[in-house]
Amino acid sequence: MKILVALDDSSFAEKVLQAAVAMAREQTAVLTVLSVAPVLDEIDDMPPGFNDKLKDAASRVVDRAVSKAAAEGLTATGRVEQGQSPAGCITGLAAEIGADRIVIGHKGKSNLERLLVGSVALGVVTHAPCSVFVVK
Repeated sequence: MKILVALDDSSFAEKVLQAAVAMAREQTAVLTVLSVAPVLDEIDDMPPGFNDKLKDAASRVVDRAVSKAAAEGLTATGRVEQGQSPAGCITGLAAEIGADRIVIGHKGKSNLERLLVGSVALGVVTHAPCSVFVVK
């Protein structure tokens, strides 16, 4: 079994990771940890390399989560994707790796983000190629 867990750098992401680790342990599953770094269009006042900094932050999220999963005795790999549609990146990777389940949180970094780009969880549930477990 293959489980894909999508995380951001919110405080809620720890709860999502714990749920995914528990599922992976129960199912003897391989765990893939994904964090999607947003791509921001060029804005005049944006510092150079800002998109790279967002990708680096996502890499740190993935590295911490993979380490925690490995400490639990799980086989875990990490991926960082960068795109304007987090839901599209998540469902695309799920299809690419043949995931049997996606684990995602019902909320992310901010309510403002949800208003601007729509609910990532809703997009994943709607377009996922496999079952989705939404952590509340």
